[in-house]
Amino acid sequence: MNAGQAAPEPALRNWLAAHLGTDGPFELQPISGGNSNETALLRAPSGRWILRRPPAAAISATANDLGREFRVLTALAGRAVPAPRAIAFAPAGEVSDRSCLLMEYSEGHPLTDRWPDGWPSGASIRQVGRAAVEALAALHQVDFEAAGLAGFGRPAGYLERQVARWRGQYEQHRVRDLPLFDSLGDWLEANRPAEGPPGILHGDFHLDNCLITAGPPARVSAIIDWELATVGDPLVDLGLLLGFWGTDRAQPLAMERVQALSRLPGAPERRALADYYTSLTGRSTAALTFYMVLAFFKLAAIVEGAYARYLGHDVDSPYARALGADVPRLLRDAEHLAEAG
Repeated sequence: MNAGQAAPEPALRNWLAAHLGTDGPFELQPISGGNSNETALLRAPSGRWILRRPPAAAISATANDLGREFRVLTALAGRAVPAPRAIAFAPAGEVSDRSCLLMEYSEGHPLTDRWPDGWPSGASIRQVGRAAVEALAALHQVDFEAAGLAGFGRPAGYLERQVARWRGQYEQHRVRDLPLFDSLGDWLEANRPAEGPPGILHGDFHLDNCLITAGPPARVSAIIDWELATVGDPLVDLGLLLGFWGTDRAQPLAMERVQALSRLPGAPERRALADYYTSLTGRSTAALTFYMVLAFFKLAAIVEGAYARYLGHDVDSPYARALGADVPRLLRDAEHLAEAG
């Protein structure tokens, strides 16, 4: 067995065998881990799959809810949305002390600050941007009630609840004063647009949560990491994607590896991508600035919880350590978006 690979414990092995129709032998190789849900490549002579489990020190039940992810992926099965097929879910205590989500393996690469090895030299960030918008539009056009997600989330009044919800999250984990958090909350309350028709939100949509194949043309083979999914105003997803998209600023950016490829020459402008989204969905993006600021406000509240756990010695990772600077930068970038808008 190679370095980093491990055999699953007996109870988990038996559960995998029952759902996959093979006795293995199985090998697990970590792909990612830390404050997000841990993801491992599962190998057996007959194929490859993905196994996801919460980290040992989860930020919150909501941020690591694999049962939520399983329900959404099950609802999306067979629909025109690039998403992996969920195979089985076991709640904590059934086969392990942590919940387990088994899903199909999808080809493709998440993109951050460089093209993957072996990609064509002429890989186009313009194609990637349009592919991401196409995948998001496909998700937002799903009739969530017809897909079996009636009662999933609370779509009525979704935007009205957001500032209070994320202020509460920040206060729950508060370890320092971040004045911009309060002022941005006030700005959001004062600039909240009328809510459009509800749809399924991914909740954390950016290039790092898409598996992308080079093509040509580039396409999203699978949207991954659905644990924050809900039903509400889907433009919040577009706000996060485009909030991280490109920049003309010289200062250090929050989480600057996220979508760094979108700052390459030839990348489409935010407005061009927003207009493309409108052409695919019919949804207005006139209030795009609001949705970008809200996405960063929400993200700052969530990841400040990871930083609080780092200070409390519950987690120790480069990601959590960097949030000491990243959360204030995220709020500053949101302020810049509000001022520019």
